[in-house]
Amino acid sequence: MSVVDAHPGTLNNQAAAVRLGLTKGTVSRQIEKAVDAGLMTATESPHSRREKVLALTPEGSQVVRTGDSLLDQTLVEQMPDLSRDALRTTIETLSTLNAALGGSASPDPV
Repeated sequence: MSVVDAHPGTLNNQAAAVRLGLTKGTVSRQIEKAVDAGLMTATESPHSRREKVLALTPEGSQVVRTGDSLLDQTLVEQMPDLSRDALRTTIETLSTLNAALGGSASPDPV
């Protein structure tokens, strides 16, 4: 859900799977569960009837915000010697390095 949140309106199942480093089947099952729970929508792509464009519902966005907040709190608690700014800089640097190595850049969680 965080990947969809970071790329609203631009991801389909395959693109989400690539960003997560998982199989399309694995991601598709999780997306179905999120859709069934009312946390995400999967609507027909304007480019292909076989492709679904993913988006979060307001409830799904709230779940992501809550998760981000809990992650922030945990990181700060587990790394008390790092200031929030130092932690943010470290995460941004690692995210940029990950993207340069072929991974996906992550939104700033702190």
